[in-house]
Amino acid sequence: MTREEEMLDWEGPQEFYAKYDPKDILGRGVSSIVRRCIERKTEIEYAVKVIDITSEHLTPEELEEICTSTAQEISILKQVSGHPHIISLNDCYESSSFYFLVFDLMKRGELFDYLTEKVTLSEKETRNIMRALLEVVKFLHSKNIVHRDLKPENVLLDDNMNIKLSDFGFSLQLEQGKKLRELCGTPGYLAPEILFCSMDETHPGYSIEVDL
Repeated sequence: MTREEEMLDWEGPQEFYAKYDPKDILGRGVSSIVRRCIERKTEIEYAVKVIDITSEHLTPEELEEICTSTAQEISILKQVSGHPHIISLNDCYESSSFYFLVFDLMKRGELFDYLTEKVTLSEKETRNIMRALLEVVKFLHSKNIVHRDLKPENVLLDDNMNIKLSDFGFSLQLEQGKKLRELCGTPGYLAPEILFCSMDETHPGYSIEVDL
């Protein structure tokens, strides 16, 4: 058993374990794993993202970056709570070693996998997905929030094929007129403004347009 698989067995807030029963692993990230979990009182299934904030495999700079981005992600998710096409953060817990973020369980998984499996979508289905995505982007931008990592892997599907945008780890709420210069996101999905900015020191920076 790897350290990642043992994480939930040897450390964590007692409040989380008292309320939820962690189950199988659904996915992995660089410093996190996602597990299915069951709320003990209601037996409702959720997904818990467990973020490792120990220094065993991280530099102090990387550790600080993870803690900062996680705090920003939690803050933004609380601000956008209730939107029909954004994943709901239902609970969050913190210990000295881990963050536990409890989300709705999206049983149909990623839009990426659905597209790979189905290959061709009808115009009607494509239109419904794109309309929902554009409505989410419009909503975020109305609050000066930029997502910066829009991709099919971060769009999840529920049992009724409704989409919900997830993974706000690169998201920021911008001050009016502020520009960004960080190179972040997923290679292959990066907006041209982010690439231009990373290659040109005289570039004025980018803003919410990178989500389009």
